[in-house]
Amino acid sequence: MKRRHLLMTAAASVAALHSPAWAAYPDKPITFIVPFPPGGPADGYGRALAQALGEQLKQTVVVENRAGAGGAVGVQAVARAAPDGYTIGMAGSGATIFQPILSDKMIVDIFKETTLLSKMVSTPNFLVVGPSLKVNTVAELIARAKAQPGKLTFASAGPGSGPHILGELFRQQANVDIVHVPYKGATPALQDLMGSHVDMFFGEAPGVLSLVKEGKLRALFTTDKRRAKWLPDVPHAAEVGLPGVMADGFYGVVAPANLPPETATVLRRALDAALRSPKLAEAFDQRAGTPEPSTGEQYGAYVKSEQERWLPVVRKGNIKLE
Repeated sequence: MKRRHLLMTAAASVAALHSPAWAAYPDKPITFIVPFPPGGPADGYGRALAQALGEQLKQTVVVENRAGAGGAVGVQAVARAAPDGYTIGMAGSGATIFQPILSDKMIVDIFKETTLLSKMVSTPNFLVVGPSLKVNTVAELIARAKAQPGKLTFASAGPGSGPHILGELFRQQANVDIVHVPYKGATPALQDLMGSHVDMFFGEAPGVLSLVKEGKLRALFTTDKRRAKWLPDVPHAAEVGLPGVMADGFYGVVAPANLPPETATVLRRALDAALRSPKLAEAFDQRAGTPEPSTGEQYGAYVKSEQERWLPVVRKGNIKLE
């Protein structure tokens, strides 16, 4: 009897050693890093997802803003965290697509330093012009630019930012001579656009929709293959004769590298459920965003294909980050 009891105790101990520690994950709050300032469109997406993810995991998900370097600082903070599933975060196109092809000194390499969990959300971009530029169509804008080479200006959120690269793509595809004017963020760029200090800007929908609807800016086209439902009267890229000028605002979700596979599975399943929920779809829709659930492999393949697509544009435009 005693021998049988000892054998049962030993078996239970072995089972405990080999039982998945992740079975209780998550048993404490999770930090969700948003690599942009509070109050902006990206922050809105991040907070909406954090709430939905918390509901799926039955755990608190706390948002922490870590802005800087076009979103790379926040992604770096995720990469440097313990790989236990309790720190994850957003990653925008700046940190994942543009910075790696613009600089030899990457702040963070998402393929080596993070675990790609899922795509998250996409939002359309619009070319908007200020009140002083008397054009109503892309054709009129291109004609004006060709008649006055080097005079028209396009603002950006900074060197190497999405609006900068997209503006360069437009310049190449439309074969026009327009001048880049960088700002420290989209907000000051839009302020100067409304003040007629610059002529045009490629902006993500959440930042420009209200300004267009209020008549403070005019949207000439969306850089997408279809019209955006939030501004259905605005033509898409192919409709204005620029089918190659395509780009959306894009964000995904990452965790530190070497995340235990079981923990990654839990997170991916929760993210997938959250991103497919009607409640989150509505929250994103209010911010002109569309949920983009995916596998980690699909996320990685998308980033690689986008890097390959944008590299010739960057090289032709001689755009570099020191």
